[in-house]
Amino acid sequence: MKLSQLGDLYSTLLEAAVDGIITIDERGMITGFNSAAERLFGYSRSDVIGRNVKCLMPDYVAQHHDEYLENYLHGRPARIIGIGREVEGQRKDGSVFPLHLSVGEAEHQGRRNFIGICHDLTSYNDVLRQLGEAQERYRDIVESQKQLICRLDSKLRITFANASFTQVVGVQQEALLGVPLPAIAEDAERELPRLLGQMFRANDNVDEVNIKVTMKAQDNGALVDWSFKRVDAGSNEAPELQGFGIDISQQEAAVEQALYLQSHDPVTGFLNKQAYTDALAAWIQPGRRCALLHVDCSQFERITQKFGFSSGDLIMAEAARRIRQGLDRTNLCGRISSNDFVVMVPVIDRDEAQSLANQLVLTLEAAYTIRGEQIRLDATCGIALYPEDTRALDALLLMASSAAKDAREHGMAFSYFNPAYHDDLRRQMDIEQGLKEAIDSRAIDVHLQPKFDLATGRTHSYEALVRWTHPQQGAISPGLFIPIAERSALGQRLDRYVLTRVAELIAESLRQGKQEPVIAVNITARHFSDTALPEFIRDLLHTHQIPARSLQLEITEGIVMEMRRTTTAILDELRQMDIEVSIDDFGTGYSSLSYLQHLMVDELKIDKVFIDDLESERGATLVRAVIAIAKAHDLRVTAEGIETSDQARILTTMKCDLGQGYFFARPAPSDDVLGLNGARSQRRFRS
Repeated sequence: MKLSQLGDLYSTLLEAAVDGIITIDERGMITGFNSAAERLFGYSRSDVIGRNVKCLMPDYVAQHHDEYLENYLHGRPARIIGIGREVEGQRKDGSVFPLHLSVGEAEHQGRRNFIGICHDLTSYNDVLRQLGEAQERYRDIVESQKQLICRLDSKLRITFANASFTQVVGVQQEALLGVPLPAIAEDAERELPRLLGQMFRANDNVDEVNIKVTMKAQDNGALVDWSFKRVDAGSNEAPELQGFGIDISQQEAAVEQALYLQSHDPVTGFLNKQAYTDALAAWIQPGRRCALLHVDCSQFERITQKFGFSSGDLIMAEAARRIRQGLDRTNLCGRISSNDFVVMVPVIDRDEAQSLANQLVLTLEAAYTIRGEQIRLDATCGIALYPEDTRALDALLLMASSAAKDAREHGMAFSYFNPAYHDDLRRQMDIEQGLKEAIDSRAIDVHLQPKFDLATGRTHSYEALVRWTHPQQGAISPGLFIPIAERSALGQRLDRYVLTRVAELIAESLRQGKQEPVIAVNITARHFSDTALPEFIRDLLHTHQIPARSLQLEITEGIVMEMRRTTTAILDELRQMDIEVSIDDFGTGYSSLSYLQHLMVDELKIDKVFIDDLESERGATLVRAVIAIAKAHDLRVTAEGIETSDQARILTTMKCDLGQGYFFARPAPSDDVLGLNGARSQRRFRS
């Protein structure tokens, strides 16, 4: 490689570097300044070339720089050259920021040059600050625990002790730090130092040590049951032992504590799900009318994502406190999941149960404060009455949960148990479970409905539609099981199942020498936003050796109107693969035509509700306008749900491209429609 080429390569590499790279001569004058350095310091290259590098430093550093450089040139030890350290830089606007500076030395044509690599540490230091805040919150939580908690270094010296630890031994926390644990703890066999010491040896495979020791105290010793585990903090930090201890000086108290932890939620102090179920039977008194309130509080997950788990726990604990204080009668409270509380209270009648439920919702939805920010929960309450709804306590819990879901779905603060809704909910759950099995066993059938060219009467393409016969419930309408799939994680699985089956049909048609079919598949909103969708389709085309033009995708108008960058990028990628995309059920969503000019789609499908009104003057005007605007955007137009010859005739005169509906052909098994394996030929278009 020629020297000129090497120079070009060197310049290219410098410009491509993410970190700022600055070169200076032995007088401290800047001789090189890459683009990253320009962005970092706010100077242009022409601003700084030939100036002393001190212009990039705060005054307190700049005033000593020439002295440091001169000392190094005369053989004194380097302060930063060849070492690298965190320093502060100064931008053109005068702002000071942290950076990591690595300086190397090179000799060129008998002169010494220095190359500095500058890495901005602003974001890194912000993370450290946030970590410090998180550690402080963690410390607050640890300090409030009743358990004794400590950390030990490799010499068994205490590096941390919580408040419970200091209270037991009667020594201030500052005085405990650095004290070897064996100096204040005695065990009958004097095994503590040996057992803990072996956890630091690499050749001893000891994961946990449990031991009872007597902690020395100013008054009386306390017997503590300790559990120690090794904690590997990181590659640059020495391992430590984490110790959790329970004061078992009074065995009965220790047993109660253990039982409490087994039956109670540690954050709220409420009974956990199993303990609550067991306690209900003993709590209910004969002849007492009660209401079981199932309180569903959303937003907890978002709070923990934004503020961390400790903040989420604080909100949960505060919610539990509000529930306790808001009840003016005996009650039984439980936390049965991350977002759900249950409260059993005696009531006089339904009105009183309703009043209590409404009061709980209002109390829980009042603002919470986290780090100065106001947070509100969205609470709903389901009500089941004992013994009116049932005397079976397991069923009562399910009824209250069902009522809470009913309230959530219908946007209500509270709802009573509704047998019809509960039965529907159970049926939906059965359908969801059955659908999983049907997809796995390929028991979902794919039917095809043709789309006809209205001008010629010939079959243009097909739409894939799913049909499912449940082994117990019989044929289930797609209008029932598809929304259930879309609300769960099954939507994507069902889409991919249909795409695969359609690819197989196209490949089989080509293998049998049939005309290449074009088949459209409906894609759910969540799946169309999945960045893996284009790659999945690309693999399908490659695996089955079918052309991209034979596969179409149909998306709803709602997906288009909620376009995000990801969705738009996916649409562009599909178009680059020559996959055609249609807007399905046009007019039933936002009914806006303005977005059409921004989309790279191929087809617009007019929904059946407009076709049903086609023979009225108003309906005809609307459809004619939609066709005209679609044509103006060079979109193919398909009318869905055509059921009469008059509708087909009117659409033909309006220059609508394609028609689909029962007038032409009903959906039928795919093999029959495509004439595969001797299946019946497809019904011809009727004029």
